[in-house]
Amino acid sequence: MLGQDPKEVVNHATRLSWFLQECLTLGTLRGFRHFDTFMRGREELVLRVYSITQSPTCSTLLPSEIDSRSILPLPELTSPLDEDLSRETERTVFLITGYAKYRCPYVWLRSHKELLIEHNESDKENPLQLTTTDEWKIKDIKLWQIVAEIIFLTIHADNPFEIDFDFLEQLPAQESRLLNHSLLKFLEAVYVQSDDSFVDKVYQDIIKLQSRQIESWFRL
Repeated sequence: MLGQDPKEVVNHATRLSWFLQECLTLGTLRGFRHFDTFMRGREELVLRVYSITQSPTCSTLLPSEIDSRSILPLPELTSPLDEDLSRETERTVFLITGYAKYRCPYVWLRSHKELLIEHNESDKENPLQLTTTDEWKIKDIKLWQIVAEIIFLTIHADNPFEIDFDFLEQLPAQESRLLNHSLLKFLEAVYVQSDDSFVDKVYQDIIKLQSRQIESWFRL
């Protein structure tokens, strides 16, 4: 019986390295209105989606079965931090992973499981069934697309990457200037790569960030 094509293995490993770099970049950014992120180790990005008044749609985030023929059983994810994340009430917590042993991204729900998915006890640690992660091996799926899908399914935001400009205004000048630049680069990448309906709203925030950047130059 033939194994997996070595070229395909290398290709997936290379793409996963790029994906983890995307995770690192997003994990350092702040100032999004609907979510925040931080890295937990090299292969895990924690995504915390802020709750809004509109209730999430039930049973849209379904656990998916991992193909046991191609990968090993899932790792044990329970840790003291997982326990803290599971008790979140104001934010819905997701764990976006790029484990080298699986050579593709997976997403786990770490809080609000009873509200957002229908499952039995045996499904608790299965990754979520997302279109973006399902298609990652056959399409050029970016991290921002995975994040956007999660946010749309959780809070139905018009623009998942809306910037909180009040937050930027409250930062010290130098910190605000650096973060403004980083957010601008991120949104520009989303704008170039996206054909989603929210892209016009992303463009509006790009214009605002560009204006803030120009104003900051004049204040130097």
